[in-house]
Amino acid sequence: MTLPQPSKRRAGLWGAIRAFTNSLAGRLLGLTAVIVLAIEICVFLPALARFHEDWIRERINQAQIAALALEPGNDIADALEDQLLTNAEVQHVALQREGERVLLLGDPNAGPPAVPPVTYDYTTASATQRFMWAYDTFFAPPARILRVLAKPRFEAGDFIEIVLREAALKRAMEAYAWNFLWASTLILVAVATLIYGMLTVAFVRPMRELTEAIERFRDKPEDVSIAFPRSRSADEIGRAQRAAADMAEQVRNSMRQKDRLAALGAAVARIGHDLRNMLSTAQMVADRLSKSEDPEVQRQAQRLERTIARASGLAAGTLKYGRADEKAPELHRLDVAPAVEDAADDGLVGFDDIAYRPEIEAGLACIADPEHFHRIVTNLVRNAAQAMRQDAIGSKEVIVRAARFETRCEIEIIDHGTGVRENLRERLFEPFVSAAPEAGGTGLGLAIARELTRAMGGELELTRTGAEGSTFKITLPAA
Repeated sequence: MTLPQPSKRRAGLWGAIRAFTNSLAGRLLGLTAVIVLAIEICVFLPALARFHEDWIRERINQAQIAALALEPGNDIADALEDQLLTNAEVQHVALQREGERVLLLGDPNAGPPAVPPVTYDYTTASATQRFMWAYDTFFAPPARILRVLAKPRFEAGDFIEIVLREAALKRAMEAYAWNFLWASTLILVAVATLIYGMLTVAFVRPMRELTEAIERFRDKPEDVSIAFPRSRSADEIGRAQRAAADMAEQVRNSMRQKDRLAALGAAVARIGHDLRNMLSTAQMVADRLSKSEDPEVQRQAQRLERTIARASGLAAGTLKYGRADEKAPELHRLDVAPAVEDAADDGLVGFDDIAYRPEIEAGLACIADPEHFHRIVTNLVRNAAQAMRQDAIGSKEVIVRAARFETRCEIEIIDHGTGVRENLRERLFEPFVSAAPEAGGTGLGLAIARELTRAMGGELELTRTGAEGSTFKITLPAA
């Protein structure tokens, strides 16, 4: 058995550390530690300043108590006086009374200081100045002498003055800082662990599950076994989980529809040759009919020729739709009334019981591709006629209403059918979604119509539907 080399183990360890620090959990842990550490520092700074002032005031109080014991009439031995000074950790104690300074206690062994003492005057100092004195002492050089002035506590006087060595205060502050450091470290670890655990359960774990599901879906979007977590939470993570699950379902549905479109394109391509032969035969029959002396036969033959031509174009367009390469529109000025009438005639072929009623603004013109416009209106008129063929309410007529509004031309195709079923309204313009499957529709008509309309810079939408009928509106640039 071969053990891994130390360099490889170290590389693996550093890789794991880098992966953790780059993860959401690692960043959250680091952020938690930084925040808790910042809070500890904000607590430590004023606490150290408070300890500094309390230590000095305690020495002032002890020095004043010692000085009171030496008032005239109190017979105290020299040894006790030295003991009082030692306990108070001061060298000299003086009291200012009515403008006169009186030395109360003094250490005879303390010689003159090598450098002038540093004065802390607590009688006039501000809070900021007392705060700064603490850190002045903490970082001061050794063997400094302090001269401290403060208000006397136990008797009347202007101020009490003590002189002491700063070394004892520095040692006390360093010990306090170390104790605070250890205590704050334990608190930091405990609080950071608690916060990290709570945030991991509440945020990191759901985000990790969502991220893993997205990555698996990215690699195999067709795999239906990949389930996205769906949280009932109303926060952003819950909403993201539900949105991702809905998105995955929509993507899978779209992929299935595209597969069907691909199959449709392949099928149409296979029958394209035979369809062209059939249309050629029909074209020959139409040519012979056009030579008839009967005016009605000639008129119907012309319509048959136009229908055959459009059938050829429709077959080619269906193929192009499956290949997503529909011919770019050739935009021209188009008079709406005659174009709609021509399209309505073709759309109502076979619907002798359905009437066409135009309500079109006089002289209305739009910018559109004539062939595309004809296909769109023909499809909508035929759909309207199919909707009214059975169970229609009121008169059986297709109303086409058109008018200009500022820079746009709006054309409405109105029927009095039974309306679009509610479960189909949001997906009505998707491929293979048919509003009337019982009529044998493929569900491509409205999808193609909207695509053609948008290619011309317009829009096709369902603006009204219900038991009283439906209204489809075409919006195109006005000429």
